[in-house]
Amino acid sequence: MKWVVQGWRRWLAAWVLVGVVVAAAGAKHAAARRGHDEVHPTVEYTFGERIRFVARFSGERALQQVTLFYRPGGSWQGTLHAAMTLAPDGTATFVHDLKKSPLPPFSTIFYWFRVRRSDGTAYTTPSFSFVLTDNRFAWQHLSEGPFEVWWHEGDDVLAQQVVDAAAAGLARAENLWLAPAPEHVRIYVYADPRVLQQTLGAKGWVAGHASPAYGALFLALPPGPLQESETRRLVPHELAHDLLYRQVGDAGYHNLPVWLNEGLASLTELRPNPDYAVALKRAAAQDRLLPLASLCDTFPTDASDALLAYAEATSFTAFLLHRYGRNALHTLVAAYGQGVDCESGVQHVLGRSLWRLNRDWEAATFHRGWWYPIWEKARPWVGVFAVLLASLFLSAWLARRPTPSPDTP
Repeated sequence: MKWVVQGWRRWLAAWVLVGVVVAAAGAKHAAARRGHDEVHPTVEYTFGERIRFVARFSGERALQQVTLFYRPGGSWQGTLHAAMTLAPDGTATFVHDLKKSPLPPFSTIFYWFRVRRSDGTAYTTPSFSFVLTDNRFAWQHLSEGPFEVWWHEGDDVLAQQVVDAAAAGLARAENLWLAPAPEHVRIYVYADPRVLQQTLGAKGWVAGHASPAYGALFLALPPGPLQESETRRLVPHELAHDLLYRQVGDAGYHNLPVWLNEGLASLTELRPNPDYAVALKRAAAQDRLLPLASLCDTFPTDASDALLAYAEATSFTAFLLHRYGRNALHTLVAAYGQGVDCESGVQHVLGRSLWRLNRDWEAATFHRGWWYPIWEKARPWVGVFAVLLASLFLSAWLARRPTPSPDTP
């Protein structure tokens, strides 16, 4: 009986092996009947420098040209393409220069080939993909709920702090402005802000960045005594940008006024930036507050002016939230998501112009009365009026002054 069972097992294994061989041969012949060669693609890259695409084709007919098509996933517009260098053995290569043409870090790159043979026939291969990971570092990984954390320096405590800050930030965003719940968010943590800035091509003061189209957040959290507090500030801030994107989509997100986008993100932080209050107080005392209308499309690039812009956006958005409530803020975000302009959004949802809301905010925040806007507009003319008035008084005084007699000694 044992011999019979062993015999059946041998026969079954043999038939399985025959089936695999036949299936592989069938797939190969089927590909040949469809006019396709077998393609074996490989990708090698040095992050931030270059990507080398290689495709090896095996077939009976000679190849004339191979064209590479590739594009990052997400909201990337258009498809890149290049003619590959073709070797006699059917190997095609192309090198993409990441210094001249950067691609989004940690994005999924999709690529495929258009093959033309010497006999005039042509076909397109299936699509392949790879993730453009920063392979300069050995990344560690932790997943919890919708959050997936990747970091390259530090222990699991740092990763857990990031996850906890993300969860608390999500709860705060849901409570403040009814943010949607995300399905999956990837968070990449660098240890050096300079490396992060170089990776993203960002300005020298940037410590965090959200790429919501790719579902990724990028943070710089250097080791030290401030790491935990910065985690509680940066993680919820960048997560808020991702949540806003999920609420209104790509076009709607890019139509949001910058003051609202950054204001909501700053309000979501678990540890407010103490420099904001100082910047606001100083600017108000020096009468150099930025008009909110100037913060609709962009923020200043200068570091000190950018800090003031963030401070004003945070304070102004908090004022709107206190006066109108979270439902109104949620509706305001939705209205901008539909494409209305900066001025029309607040007018339609809140019933007041941006200029009036700016005035109301200054009055409530800096205790400036109703007369202050009038004084602000009239102030440039006060000096002119004072000089003119002094001239009139002087002329009148000279006219009334008695003229001395010629005989007066």
